[in-house]
Amino acid sequence: MLSVWPARQGAGIGKFLLSAAVDHAKKNQCGSIRITVISVRPELIAWYERHGYRRTGEIEPFHAGEKFGIQKQPLQLVVLERLV
Repeated sequence: MLSVWPARQGAGIGKFLLSAAVDHAKKNQCGSIRITVISVRPELIAWYERHGYRRTGEIEPFHAGEKFGIQKQPLQLVVLERLV
């Protein structure tokens, strides 16, 4: 799971982490990176799309359970992928 503390967002930390993930994938001869993003965050999905990730059309269930708190609404995960 990747997140940047809200007070630090906009400082390039997310871009740095994405770049490091791509570098790691290339060094390990991976053809692509697949991620999931919570569906109720369209601005976050758009941010990943601006950084080369594309929707696969797949939707996964959100991992329910006490570890993730009590859901106030049904949640899903949108699958995105980027070629490396």
